[in-house]
Amino acid sequence: MNLLRVELSRFYARVLLWCVSGGLILVSLFVGFVAWNSSTPPSAAEVEQARSYYDQAVKDWAETGDQQIKDCEDSEAQAKQDDPTADYGCDTMAPKLEYYLPYTPTLDSDGTRYLGQTSLAVVLAIGLMSVSFVAAEFSSGAIGNWLTFAPRRTPVFVSKLGAALIGSLPATILALAVAAGGVILAFSAHGLLDAATGEQWATFRDTALRILVLAPIAAASGVALAFLLRHTAAVLGVVIGWAVLWEGLLGSLVQSLRPYTIVFDIAAWVEGGTTYYVNDCSVRNDDGTFGCRTIEHTLHMTQAGLQLGGLVVVLVVVALLVFRRRDVA
Repeated sequence: MNLLRVELSRFYARVLLWCVSGGLILVSLFVGFVAWNSSTPPSAAEVEQARSYYDQAVKDWAETGDQQIKDCEDSEAQAKQDDPTADYGCDTMAPKLEYYLPYTPTLDSDGTRYLGQTSLAVVLAIGLMSVSFVAAEFSSGAIGNWLTFAPRRTPVFVSKLGAALIGSLPATILALAVAAGGVILAFSAHGLLDAATGEQWATFRDTALRILVLAPIAAASGVALAFLLRHTAAVLGVVIGWAVLWEGLLGSLVQSLRPYTIVFDIAAWVEGGTTYYVNDCSVRNDDGTFGCRTIEHTLHMTQAGLQLGGLVVVLVVVALLVFRRRDVA
């Protein structure tokens, strides 16, 4: 506990960590700004213009609606030859006024989406804070002096890990409070919370809690990488390389690998699950030729959480074993 208290004081003494925290708060303020602009109700001129478009569409529909429905049903019937689940929505083609009015955001859909935009910022900011906190000890050689004072490496490792986990929580909580408060304020000022249900509020709350869980995951990963690579620049190089090769290149070219990319796992965790699509080109058509079809898959929140947690556990264990045996000089 004494080591942990000392490490916490050293964590908060670093100027870079305060600068990163300030940047994270600015991102949260920007989320509130985006929520405010996006939730602004349409002006009277926009409503009037939408009504004029709607009236014209009703007139056109009276003349050509039957033919449009027939064409749609014919296209749908042809598509069902390859995909029996094809649905072109032919029975919903008639014009409706809400189709022409500007979209009205909702708390459970759009509010959580705005809040979820802070997830990657939280991961990157907390990860950078943790990496810098540990890597600076190796770069300056202070870790050797510290081990002279506290020669047992496991307690030193655990205390630094604990300091990063605990020390990063205030910045994360404040950033989430600012982002969530901005979204709620924007929606409330524009009258969008009047019809919000308890279920919508629960979805919004659960999203914030899941983002909060990402903070210790990012902190532990940053500490582990710093102990393994010892330099902030080296960690940044590895992260950028991983992002370009695995997250970007392979994740885009090989669709079946998407559930095993960190960015996609984070999205699935924050959103409570997400879907992705894989092309199956082994389908044989009636004429004997091969064709392709798109298959929808779901990455559940539980799987995403287990993959993120498992990766962190492996990194921490490997980092501890390496730190216990490798020379710090």
